[in-house]
Amino acid sequence: MSSNDFSSKLNLRRYLQHGEAMVAMTGMAFIAILSFVVGGLAWVSARSIEDSAAAQAEQRVAETSGFIASQSELRLSDRDVSGLRRMLLDSVASSIITSGRVSVPGVGVIASTEPNEITVNEFPETASSVSETPASTLYDPETHLAKVTEPLMVDGQLAFVLELEIDQSQRIAGSDTIRASSVGIVAVGLVLTLVVYRRFRNRLGALAAIRESLRQVQLGERRTECLRVGDTLGQEAEAWNTLLSERDELDRAVCENEIAEIGNGGGGDSLGLPVACNALTQALMLVDQDFSVVYANGAASVMLGVIRDELVGMDLSQLDGHENLVETIRDMMRGQHATRAVVELGDTDNLEVSGSVLRANIAMVEDDGLPRVVVFIEDITQQKLSNQSQNAFIAQATHELRTPLTTIRLYCDEAIEADSDEAQIVEKSLNVISSEARRLERIVGDMLCVSEIEAGSLSIRREKFRTGQLFDELQHDYEAQAKEKSIELSFDLPPKFPTIDADRDRLGQAIHNLVGNAIKYTPSGGKVSVTASFDENDAMSVAISDTGIGIDESQQERIFERFTRAEDRRIAHVTGSGLGLALARQIARLHGGDITLESEIDQGSTFTMFIPGTASAKQAA
Repeated sequence: MSSNDFSSKLNLRRYLQHGEAMVAMTGMAFIAILSFVVGGLAWVSARSIEDSAAAQAEQRVAETSGFIASQSELRLSDRDVSGLRRMLLDSVASSIITSGRVSVPGVGVIASTEPNEITVNEFPETASSVSETPASTLYDPETHLAKVTEPLMVDGQLAFVLELEIDQSQRIAGSDTIRASSVGIVAVGLVLTLVVYRRFRNRLGALAAIRESLRQVQLGERRTECLRVGDTLGQEAEAWNTLLSERDELDRAVCENEIAEIGNGGGGDSLGLPVACNALTQALMLVDQDFSVVYANGAASVMLGVIRDELVGMDLSQLDGHENLVETIRDMMRGQHATRAVVELGDTDNLEVSGSVLRANIAMVEDDGLPRVVVFIEDITQQKLSNQSQNAFIAQATHELRTPLTTIRLYCDEAIEADSDEAQIVEKSLNVISSEARRLERIVGDMLCVSEIEAGSLSIRREKFRTGQLFDELQHDYEAQAKEKSIELSFDLPPKFPTIDADRDRLGQAIHNLVGNAIKYTPSGGKVSVTASFDENDAMSVAISDTGIGIDESQQERIFERFTRAEDRRIAHVTGSGLGLALARQIARLHGGDITLESEIDQGSTFTMFIPGTASAKQAA
């Protein structure tokens, strides 16, 4: 089975363990309908109340202004200016009027709620007509004031103007209460729905899970582990799982009986070939001259995605998803194709999408003069993935080899063209050439290690050496690279280095890979520190810490696999073969040690390589 199929079955298994999708969707639908209905009713009610409040406010303004206007006309008709002024003051104190005034157009204010606004102290003997001043009401939404202008009729003519400001802020507040109540109703409905959901989830969840399991059976799934549902879903789920277990026991009993009959010579097949063929991990299928499947083992039903009982006797033209296989067998039956053929099934260019690649070997055979076709199918997904990984590694290694070679060529040209008095340029060029040559040596060493790992012959050659020179070379090789990226590279080393028994070249290769990775994946301005320590048994611990991008916890084990890099979009532009960490860990383990990792996203990583002391290393080896 391919990795994609296994992943899909695992997701199915998780779904069946929960078995609550139908119940959850029902609850969500109920909540959505409840929220929509209550929200709609609340909006309509609040809007109706607001419209009613506005109408009442307009009516109050009209009634108040009309009453004040009529009272003002009476007092003006009586020439009672002081009474007019008292009336305005009383209206402010006892009603919703905030201010008011009576003015004579072109003359001034004769009465006002603000005494300092009055400019006319006596009733004017003559007044100009104000027939061009219409009655109006203006509402200011910011101050909630209605400004009313009313011309006043005195002695048969319009000679005065009444101006009032009326407070409309006292509206009916029921709309806000209704909105708050609707929110409360929705919240209560949600709580009640959750209570009902928890009460019925087991039974309905079990039914939904069993229904999904039956649907998978209809699609061809026969494995018990993929059809089980969670026992926590109730008695129905337990009964279903019991039926599956009983089915497995029955299948085993039938199989044992068949094996016993074949062993006793029963069934006319003392060799037990059907049982042996059914035990194969490769698919085996026999197709008759009428294009029907005569025999298929269990692996064939799995690889072709058809239940075995349905596959045997099926017309091969009904097989979906494998058109190349069907066409090849049809042409072979008609004599339009050679008697042997190989067909690959699946998309080899998109393995992550297609999930698997199958190779079908097809051969024509004759049984008592009747033509038949034998189909032998094997899963070659891992082989394809390995080939793709190796091709990617070769392409990446070629790219990485080109960089140091180009640098060496450029600095060789620079050293050759330098004059005899330019010793510094020559010295710099030679240093760069030496550094790039060592880098080239490490890349070639990694490539050789890959071939040794593939052949299972990677080994170490122990010798006694002092580790001080190893760290000096390490510091010399990476100082320029760190400086170029503005990275602070520091070494915390002991004052004295002991002599250890290890493979110097392999050990240097492992530490170089760790330090190189730290600098490669640390942004400019970061820090990389190398700390080495030894215990009383000369066991060495080397910790390489950085302030780089960090590695997600789910990726921390995968990055130690060959040809594998962390799945992080931030390193898409960074070149790498995916071999450095795998080789470093392999080398550490060949010495009896290991490499551990501690990392957090955006906080950095710490790789610690431990190499045991001489006595411990010999014992581990």
